[in-house]
Amino acid sequence: MQVRKSGRPFHRSLIKIGTRLLLGRSKSHFQDWLPGLEFQTRSDNNATTIIYKGQSLATAVNFRDLQWPDTIAIVGSGPSINQCRIDHIPPHQAILLNGAVKLIGTEVQDPLAIAIEDERFIWHHFDFVQNYVGRDTTCLLSLEVIRAICELDRTWISGRKIVLIRNGLAPYQHKRRSVSDFARECSVFGAQNGAISLDPDCGTIPAGSVATTVTQFAVASQPKQILFFGIDLNNSQQPRFYEKEGAVSFSGLARAEVRLLGAFEAVKIYADGHGIQLSCCSPVSSLLKIGYPYDPTYEADAKL
Repeated sequence: MQVRKSGRPFHRSLIKIGTRLLLGRSKSHFQDWLPGLEFQTRSDNNATTIIYKGQSLATAVNFRDLQWPDTIAIVGSGPSINQCRIDHIPPHQAILLNGAVKLIGTEVQDPLAIAIEDERFIWHHFDFVQNYVGRDTTCLLSLEVIRAICELDRTWISGRKIVLIRNGLAPYQHKRRSVSDFARECSVFGAQNGAISLDPDCGTIPAGSVATTVTQFAVASQPKQILFFGIDLNNSQQPRFYEKEGAVSFSGLARAEVRLLGAFEAVKIYADGHGIQLSCCSPVSSLLKIGYPYDPTYEADAKL
């Protein structure tokens, strides 16, 4: 299947444009699940049945139904990953974002979960997901990612443990809304230039990266510590740790850096006030500029 420079195949670009023209901007996000994808909430336990073209594929569990450890390691795909001893992260602590799933089976034997929010990753790298993500691995997936996977291979979804990444500002089957409107229904913490949701089952507040989204899941679980690996934010023109020179996939991180750092500032202020220790394990990360302390424990030449 040919993928355009936009990151989506031509038919999806047409559906995206058509949805906006027909439904307007306030409902343009309906393209995330159209056509064919449905989500039905069960009244007995609030779990959500995932249905594609009339076929029930899986039941998405709630964020709060999972067991979250005291230490959570959020592992991105930034070039600095090559400077870190990811294999020193204990089992069942790492949440692997996008291409970091390639670490499964080598550096990471037993991840806490994987997380993918942008369907463009699926169109480019679904083979990563197929080859590295085991059937027992918990998957944090957005609605658009689930729909893209279903278009390619619906059998992959079947029977898996899935937690929905719900966009709190563009909710399923409802119009877009502001952060203030979202905050009237769900628990939100806002500070300075950013805001985060404290209830991912209700929805998260997107800021332009799956890293900020997953951090909201981590913060809401109230751990003792959150570690950040490969969340560089400032070198998006360089190859990700799994890419070769000259083969860099599109990234919007550079133009979204201000918004991303605003969200991470809100995370830090909340964490500082609630006894959650934040540690940045990337020596080049923009998180260091906003006060995240650097932890050299996992440097490639460090000893635990």
